Amino acid sequence: MSFSSARPMLASAVHQLHQSTSRAFSSSSTVGSKVLSPLNKTSIARQQRLNKGLVKGGKRGKGKQTMTLDEASRVLASWSPATPNAAYEINVTTKTSGTIQLNALRGRVFLPHSCASATKQSTLVVFASGQAAQAAREAGADVVGGQELIDEILAGNLNPDKLITTTEMFALFQRNPTLARTLGPRGLMPSAKRGTVTDDITQAVKEARGGLDWKGDSKGIVRAAIGRLHFQPDQLADNVHTLLASVADIAQGGNGTVNGTPSRVKRPAITRVLISSTQGPGIEISDA
Repeated sequence: MSFSSARPMLASAVHQLHQSTSRAFSSSSTVGSKVLSPLNKTSIARQQRLNKGLVKGGKRGKGKQTMTLDEASRVLASWSPATPNAAYEINVTTKTSGTIQLNALRGRVFLPHSCASATKQSTLVVFASGQAAQAAREAGADVVGGQELIDEILAGNLNPDKLITTTEMFALFQRNPTLARTLGPRGLMPSAKRGTVTDDITQAVKEARGGLDWKGDSKGIVRAAIGRLHFQPDQLADNVHTLLASVADIAQGGNGTVNGTPSRVKRPAITRVLISSTQGPGIEISDA
């Protein structure tokens, strides 16, 4: 048999082999095999979210989904039933008055219900000496000291989450620019305006344990942990509106002080509020 006459037979054999290989390959990826590609898994996860009524970003299909705070809290709590101590996280978009710089939008507020994690304890450091140091220890400060604490902080051996100093000890910060550059970006530089430079150490420590230091980013968006999934809806609402009242007041040129439980009303300085959980979606709140 010549090569030219064998060529059609060879081509036919190759074609048949290709068809059988294709059929074998397609049959190996059937649903029955339970082998799913990453794309399949993503599609299934998206469908599960749709079945629950939400997708990432608080949307249903192509339409924007908003909820009341009460509805959103129930959805997020049901989203992660195995982690009741996980945090509710809030994202607040602000509209400041003409005299307030977005990067200066910051404050401290005392929430009605503590958001402290049951598994993570913050480190409260107090710079004090003498009787003030003893008062700080009795009030519950984690670390109390003076100059030696500065060396520990700069060396990275001490990482405070909150920091308070007496008026006498504040001079240590004023004459150490390196310390100021270390603490400033973390929002830990003591300030009399924020109540972290004081001689009433006992009260300051108590407030620090229940206080929330918040700060807006370069676009004026404030992000903070505002509650825990095990909170009752009213507890979460108290915390949310307390924070919103503080943020709105400072955005309009006030000092951010909130006395008592604020009224649950919409505020002109707040243009958008999103609430989410660690594992759940972000939901826009319609009544905050």
